[in-house]
Amino acid sequence: MNTLLLVHGWGAGPSCWQRQEAHFRGRGRVLAPALQGRDAAWLAAYLRNLPLPRTMAVGWSLGGMLLLEAVAAIPLQPAALVLIAAPAVFCRRPDHPWGQPPAAVRAMRQGLTQDPGRVLRNFAHACLADGETAYQTEITGLFTSPADSDGLAAGLDYLLKRDLRPLLHRVTCPVLLLHGAQDRIVPPAQGQWLTQALPDARLRLLPRAGHAPFLTQAALVNAALEEELA
Repeated sequence: MNTLLLVHGWGAGPSCWQRQEAHFRGRGRVLAPALQGRDAAWLAAYLRNLPLPRTMAVGWSLGGMLLLEAVAAIPLQPAALVLIAAPAVFCRRPDHPWGQPPAAVRAMRQGLTQDPGRVLRNFAHACLADGETAYQTEITGLFTSPADSDGLAAGLDYLLKRDLRPLLHRVTCPVLLLHGAQDRIVPPAQGQWLTQALPDARLRLLPRAGHAPFLTQAALVNAALEEELA
């Protein structure tokens, strides 16, 4: 594979992948686009312009959900797909009890109209497991641009409403799920369920990681990506 695609999650941007970009620099094409419109159609169009048989696509959280939806919509799929802390359904449903309470996401959306910076700071803090507080300043820095309030709201609307379960059978490429065992935002049970629901998926739990292991457990994540690229 000569192309590595990195898709960021809600509230952050391409800079969240700086450890991965530095690690893989000079070893092929590394792409970390800024999501446009928070919709899978844009990402599907982006994927169609890549050499997909030689591409590994990596998505974090909301970015992973968008990747799942985009890959399900295109006939030619990436050589490999890596989902970091990504669910099929973000919010809790009667038949899917592992997600976040919808009321919590609605409260975040309401908070964007009053103090978007605070919403982003609280979310950044929730991304860390108890033993990852050394990364507090750094991860907060990834969520310090509240200017795109419409994009932030659109992302939360997606997380509130989107259910990818009916699409999963279309994702036939190999999928590696990397999931923090102490993730408070997308609990490990989400990764376990998704592993069973996808046609060709493997789950790797990272024991001391929260919701952002690409930052707090970068060496482990980079090693896992190395194995997939090999």
